[in-house]
Amino acid sequence: MFLKQNSITSVILAGGNNSRYNGTPKALLEINGKTLYQITKEKLEKIFESVILITNNPEIFPDDNCLKFSDIIKNIGPLGGIHSALTNTQNKEAIFVTAVDMPFLNEEIIKKIVTQYLENKSDILIPRIKNNIEPLNAIYKTSILSELNDFIKNTKHYATRDFFSKVNAKYLDFEDSADNLKAFVNVNTPEEFAYFTQNKNKIVLQRTLRKNH
Repeated sequence: MFLKQNSITSVILAGGNNSRYNGTPKALLEINGKTLYQITKEKLEKIFESVILITNNPEIFPDDNCLKFSDIIKNIGPLGGIHSALTNTQNKEAIFVTAVDMPFLNEEIIKKIVTQYLENKSDILIPRIKNNIEPLNAIYKTSILSELNDFIKNTKHYATRDFFSKVNAKYLDFEDSADNLKAFVNVNTPEEFAYFTQNKNKIVLQRTLRKNH
């Protein structure tokens, strides 16, 4: 039986500039009358006791029970959101990080990631399908904050995956199936959003996991 998590805080990253979406906040795109933010938050609330939002535009989000924090270090991509989340959750053991532009988050996959982390704790636990990884559906231990601060201070390349070698990062392998790939889809353009949402029951994915984060 899976127990709702209190020692791990879930984090929604919504700090992107939406440059490939004509500046429209992807978090407010709707599927069946609910925004991507609402969909993501409701799924995470079933698994975690707390959800926080990392955004540089808190004014566009509803005044709900979700704590909202901005990037402390600006313009370094998802790594800045992870840094802000770790900084603001030092009273928790770890954070589960996801992005607001992933409309098909799979609750069972998240539970598997959490269960694996609890059984074999590491600094970071990242899901992997073949050679592709998803850093924005991963668990990060809050104790890595000092290493992350050092990494950010001493690098000019802020790819999240480049940080993994600095700590004890482990991977959780998932089968290369349509359902698993679908769970890690992120949308970047209006065309992608329309395609993925209109074909959600028969998706054939050409690009799924993030290759640059």
